[in-house]
Amino acid sequence: MYIGSISSLFTGDLIISTLGSFMCQEDSTAEFRSYKSNRVDEDGFVRPTTYCEMQCVDVNGNSIKNLGGGYALIWSGIFIFIGIIVSSIIAFLITFLIQRFFRNKSNKDPAAPLPLVKIR
Repeated sequence: MYIGSISSLFTGDLIISTLGSFMCQEDSTAEFRSYKSNRVDEDGFVRPTTYCEMQCVDVNGNSIKNLGGGYALIWSGIFIFIGIIVSSIIAFLITFLIQRFFRNKSNKDPAAPLPLVKIR
């Protein structure tokens, strides 16, 4: 259920609204185009597949720039960066909690204090 809800968030509209303004010129809009094709898998069998690519389209509907699948690398990079930040924060918090736990545990049984002796 978790994977299904996450994958429904990553629709083409979200990707276009996020990356389209950065990857296309001002006078064009980003658009997804998909087409069906066949590919040969690692076992040598022909399998049907759907290819998707992002294109920058002008007002008349002409393709100005074909971004191909490069948008997917940038889209994945964004989530890799977010994942690194989140995992770093979680690791810091867990380290802090573990250190605090062991520090409190060791302070309950302090070693015998050293005598205060003045040596002449």
